[in-house]
Amino acid sequence: MKKAQDFLVDTTLGEKSYELQKPEEEKIVLSIEEGAVPVSLLKDTAKTKAVRAGKSLFAQINEFLKSLGSPTPKDIATFFRLLSIMINAGIPLIKSLDTIGDQTANRKLKLAIFEIARFIEKGGTLSASMINYPGIFTDGHIGMIRAGEVSGQLNNILKQLAVEVEKVASIKRKVKGAMMYPFFIVLVLIAVISGMMIFVVPKIADIFLQSGKELPLLTQIVISISNFMQQQWYILLGGIALLYPIYILIRRSQQGNYAVDWTLLHIPIFGDLLQKSILARFSRSLSSLLTSGVPIVQGLIINAKGLSNAVYQKRVELASEDIARGIPLGESLRDAPEFPNMMVQMISVGEQTAQLDTIAIKIAEYYEDEVDVAVNSLSKVLEPLILVVVGVVVGGIIGAIMIPIIQLSQISSSL
Repeated sequence: MKKAQDFLVDTTLGEKSYELQKPEEEKIVLSIEEGAVPVSLLKDTAKTKAVRAGKSLFAQINEFLKSLGSPTPKDIATFFRLLSIMINAGIPLIKSLDTIGDQTANRKLKLAIFEIARFIEKGGTLSASMINYPGIFTDGHIGMIRAGEVSGQLNNILKQLAVEVEKVASIKRKVKGAMMYPFFIVLVLIAVISGMMIFVVPKIADIFLQSGKELPLLTQIVISISNFMQQQWYILLGGIALLYPIYILIRRSQQGNYAVDWTLLHIPIFGDLLQKSILARFSRSLSSLLTSGVPIVQGLIINAKGLSNAVYQKRVELASEDIARGIPLGESLRDAPEFPNMMVQMISVGEQTAQLDTIAIKIAEYYEDEVDVAVNSLSKVLEPLILVVVGVVVGGIIGAIMIPIIQLSQISSSL
């Protein structure tokens, strides 16, 4: 029978299943998609070099550039999953970290893993060492790992963390993907309008002005906008350039940040999608923390820090304060408009039956499905809406140009 150290986890060969096995114990199977890191867990480095050498130059350059950035959720999830497997296989924690770190592609994650191993060598714990890397490991990760260390279930907690990281990343990716389509259309629309205003309208405007005839109001407005874009372009560009710094300043203030997040939640169509994604993340994180043995008050505080919306952060923090005073979570959230009645009722049932962690994961799965449905139907709703907006804007500009031309042609034919 092979030893745990002899197993190869090579993600460069596509999506396959790999396993680590201990004698007379249940087999653990790990599925890693192509491109995940660590690249391998093996002593035969010559084989690893041969696999890399077989890649194209472009693929190698792409791998190198990706390794310089921050670790992706996929990188972090793979780290958690592989560390869980190696610990379950009986490999010491420090040796597991060194092995994974040696084969990790991302430079920042590699350095963090090696430094964590050295910290543990000096008598520290895994959770305490991760506090030094807030850009990689969140408070939720650290809290769950600390609970796993206390309960002796670290390998199970690590597997649970890997699933949570992948699920949260999947939701974020879907929401961003849904927002990219209208964002791209808006950029194209701005480019088309700018081109018409700068290059087309001025040439036709000269003809209109030479005729001496009074122009329609719509045409006058279009010509005025065109003149502004031509003559005062630096003001326009300066205003656009200032938008981002102003946005950052607003985000840095507590009231401004809250106002922006509140506005995002109330944008038609997108606000509902954003709310469902936040509820899914909140529920899954709450279930993971409670299953790990983290007390509910501490779990809510950790959960609040992980939410990307100030409105929900403040409401969850208030709920944690209510629970500390003896008020159940379901009762605390009952009058909160951010949490649907159905969800609040399920939380109350979970508290009454002492199965809040199980109920929370069911809520998370429900809202994850809702996000999938919303994303799939979003394009069907937005396509006609975007076509109407594009038609009105472009049609208005064309109308402003064509009306005077028709009037001039009528005058010419009457002469």
